[in-house]
Amino acid sequence: MSKIILLDADVVSHFIYAGEILSLPKIFQPIPIRILDKVYEELEQWREKKIQVDNLVNMKLLEIMPFPDSNPAIVREFLHIQKMMFRGKGESACMAVAQYTKDILASSNLKDIKRYCEMHKIIYLTTMDFLCHAQATGLFDETRCNTFIQAVRSKGQKLPVERMNAFNCRDLSGIDK
Repeated sequence: MSKIILLDADVVSHFIYAGEILSLPKIFQPIPIRILDKVYEELEQWREKKIQVDNLVNMKLLEIMPFPDSNPAIVREFLHIQKMMFRGKGESACMAVAQYTKDILASSNLKDIKRYCEMHKIIYLTTMDFLCHAQATGLFDETRCNTFIQAVRSKGQKLPVERMNAFNCRDLSGIDK
Protein backbone atom coordinates (compact mmCIF):
# COMPACT_ATOMS: atom_id res chain seq x y z
CA MET A 1 0.00 0.00 0.00
CA SER A 2 1.37 3.43 -0.90
CA LYS A 3 1.93 6.17 1.63
CA ILE A 4 -0.25 9.20 2.17
CA ILE A 5 0.56 12.58 3.68
CA LEU A 6 -1.43 13.37 6.82
CA LEU A 7 -1.83 17.14 7.16
CA ASP A 8 -1.90 18.89 10.50
CA ALA A 9 -3.80 22.16 10.84
CA ASP A 10 -0.69 24.37 10.93
CA VAL A 11 0.46 23.38 7.43
CA VAL A 12 -3.07 23.90 6.09
CA SER A 13 -3.16 27.31 7.79
CA HIS A 14 0.16 28.36 6.25
CA PHE A 15 -1.08 27.55 2.75
CA ILE A 16 -4.34 29.40 3.37
CA TYR A 17 -2.54 32.50 4.72
CA ALA A 18 -0.22 32.48 1.69
CA GLY A 19 -3.16 32.20 -0.74
CA GLU A 20 -1.67 28.94 -2.05
CA ILE A 21 -4.15 26.36 -0.75
CA LEU A 22 -4.87 25.10 -4.28
CA SER A 23 -1.15 24.33 -4.72
CA LEU A 24 -0.97 22.13 -1.63
CA PRO A 25 -2.27 18.90 -3.25
CA LYS A 26 0.05 19.33 -6.27
CA ILE A 27 3.40 19.63 -4.50
CA PHE A 28 4.05 15.98 -3.66
CA GLN A 29 1.90 14.40 -6.40
CA PRO A 30 1.27 11.52 -6.85
CA ILE A 31 1.37 11.07 -3.05
CA PRO A 32 -2.19 11.77 -1.87
CA ILE A 33 -2.81 14.15 1.01
CA ARG A 34 -5.46 13.63 3.66
CA ILE A 35 -6.83 15.48 6.65
CA LEU A 36 -7.94 13.36 9.57
CA ASP A 37 -11.43 14.19 10.78
CA LYS A 38 -9.93 15.27 14.12
CA VAL A 39 -7.80 17.90 12.32
CA TYR A 40 -10.85 18.98 10.33
CA GLU A 41 -12.73 19.47 13.61
CA GLU A 42 -9.93 21.79 14.78
CA LEU A 43 -10.23 23.80 11.56
CA GLU A 44 -13.95 24.32 12.25
CA GLN A 45 -12.91 26.94 14.82
CA TRP A 46 -11.89 29.20 11.94
CA ARG A 47 -14.72 29.65 9.46
CA GLU A 48 -12.51 30.94 6.61
CA LYS A 49 -10.08 28.02 6.89
CA LYS A 50 -12.88 25.48 7.03
CA ILE A 51 -14.51 26.96 3.91
CA GLN A 52 -11.24 26.69 1.98
CA VAL A 53 -10.71 23.09 3.09
CA ASP A 54 -14.32 22.30 2.17
CA ASN A 55 -13.65 23.72 -1.30
CA LEU A 56 -10.66 21.38 -1.74
CA VAL A 57 -12.77 18.45 -0.60
CA ASN A 58 -15.59 19.40 -2.99
CA MET A 59 -13.09 19.70 -5.87
CA LYS A 60 -11.77 16.21 -4.98
CA LEU A 61 -8.28 17.64 -4.33
CA LEU A 62 -8.29 16.59 -0.69
CA GLU A 63 -9.99 13.89 1.34
CA ILE A 64 -11.08 13.91 4.95
CA MET A 65 -10.06 10.60 6.47
CA PRO A 66 -11.86 9.14 9.47
CA PHE A 67 -9.74 8.51 12.53
CA PRO A 68 -9.41 4.70 12.86
CA ASP A 69 -11.42 4.34 16.11
CA SER A 70 -11.62 0.59 15.53
CA ASN A 71 -7.84 0.17 15.90
CA PRO A 72 -7.15 -0.11 19.65
CA ALA A 73 -3.39 0.43 19.29
CA ILE A 74 -3.88 3.73 17.43
CA VAL A 75 -6.57 4.86 19.88
CA ARG A 76 -4.31 4.04 22.84
CA GLU A 77 -1.39 5.92 21.28
CA PHE A 78 -3.64 8.89 20.45
CA LEU A 79 -4.81 9.13 24.07
CA HIS A 80 -1.24 8.74 25.34
CA ILE A 81 0.10 11.51 23.09
CA GLN A 82 -2.78 13.82 23.94
CA LYS A 83 -2.71 13.31 27.71
CA MET A 84 0.93 12.58 28.51
CA MET A 85 2.64 14.68 25.86
CA PHE A 86 0.07 17.52 26.02
CA ARG A 87 -0.52 17.73 22.27
CA GLY A 88 -3.66 18.95 20.55
CA LYS A 89 -6.31 16.56 19.31
CA GLY A 90 -5.45 16.88 15.61
CA GLU A 91 -1.71 16.69 16.08
CA SER A 92 -2.07 13.70 18.44
CA ALA A 93 -4.28 11.93 15.92
CA CYS A 94 -1.81 12.51 13.07
CA MET A 95 1.14 11.30 15.14
CA ALA A 96 -0.66 8.14 16.33
CA VAL A 97 -1.94 7.23 12.87
CA ALA A 98 1.46 7.89 11.24
CA GLN A 99 3.20 5.70 13.80
CA TYR A 100 1.05 2.67 13.01
CA THR A 101 0.49 3.18 9.28
CA LYS A 102 3.98 4.54 8.49
CA ASP A 103 2.33 7.34 6.54
CA ILE A 104 3.97 10.76 6.30
CA LEU A 105 3.18 13.44 8.89
CA ALA A 106 2.96 17.05 7.69
CA SER A 107 3.35 19.48 10.58
CA SER A 108 5.50 22.52 11.22
CA ASN A 109 5.40 22.14 15.00
CA LEU A 110 8.90 20.68 15.13
CA LYS A 111 9.25 21.15 18.88
CA ASP A 112 6.15 18.97 19.27
CA ILE A 113 6.75 16.30 16.63
CA LYS A 114 10.43 15.97 15.69
CA ARG A 115 11.63 13.83 18.61
CA TYR A 116 8.54 11.60 18.45
CA CYS A 117 8.92 11.12 14.70
CA GLU A 118 12.61 10.31 14.96
CA MET A 119 11.98 7.87 17.81
CA HIS A 120 9.26 6.05 15.84
CA LYS A 121 10.92 6.42 12.41
CA ILE A 122 8.04 8.48 11.04
CA ILE A 123 8.77 10.59 7.98
CA TYR A 124 7.66 14.17 8.58
CA LEU A 125 7.34 17.21 6.36
CA THR A 126 7.18 20.86 7.38
CA THR A 127 5.76 23.79 5.46
CA MET A 128 9.35 24.59 4.45
CA ASP A 129 9.75 21.06 3.08
CA PHE A 130 6.68 21.67 0.92
CA LEU A 131 8.25 24.91 -0.35
CA CYS A 132 11.60 23.20 -0.99
CA HIS A 133 9.94 20.45 -2.99
CA ALA A 134 7.73 22.91 -4.88
CA GLN A 135 10.83 24.88 -5.86
CA ALA A 136 12.88 21.78 -6.71
CA THR A 137 10.16 20.48 -9.03
CA GLY A 138 9.57 23.87 -10.67
CA LEU A 139 6.05 24.33 -9.32
CA PHE A 140 7.23 27.44 -7.40
CA ASP A 141 10.15 29.72 -8.16
CA GLU A 142 12.16 31.52 -5.47
CA THR A 143 10.03 34.67 -5.75
CA ARG A 144 6.84 32.69 -5.19
CA CYS A 145 8.42 30.94 -2.18
CA ASN A 146 9.50 34.31 -0.75
CA THR A 147 6.02 35.74 -1.26
CA PHE A 148 4.58 32.69 0.51
CA ILE A 149 6.97 33.09 3.46
CA GLN A 150 6.26 36.80 3.82
CA ALA A 151 2.48 36.29 3.66
CA VAL A 152 2.60 33.62 6.38
CA ARG A 153 4.91 35.66 8.61
CA SER A 154 2.75 38.78 8.15
CA LYS A 155 -0.11 36.84 9.74
CA GLY A 156 2.03 36.25 12.84
CA GLN A 157 2.83 32.64 11.95
CA LYS A 158 6.29 31.20 12.51
CA LEU A 159 8.56 30.05 9.73
CA PRO A 160 12.31 29.62 10.31
CA VAL A 161 13.50 32.07 7.63
CA GLU A 162 12.48 35.32 5.97
CA ARG A 163 13.72 34.31 2.52
CA MET A 164 13.88 30.96 0.76
CA ASN A 165 17.61 31.18 -0.03
CA ALA A 166 18.33 31.30 3.73
CA PHE A 167 16.82 27.84 4.25
CA ASN A 168 18.77 24.60 3.84
CA CYS A 169 16.41 22.14 2.19
CA ARG A 170 16.49 18.51 3.33
CA ASP A 171 16.93 15.64 0.91
CA LEU A 172 13.38 14.37 0.39
CA SER A 173 14.17 11.78 -2.25
CA GLY A 174 12.55 8.49 -1.50
CA ILE A 175 9.85 9.75 0.87
CA ASP A 176 7.27 7.67 -0.95
CA LYS A 177 9.23 4.43 -0.53
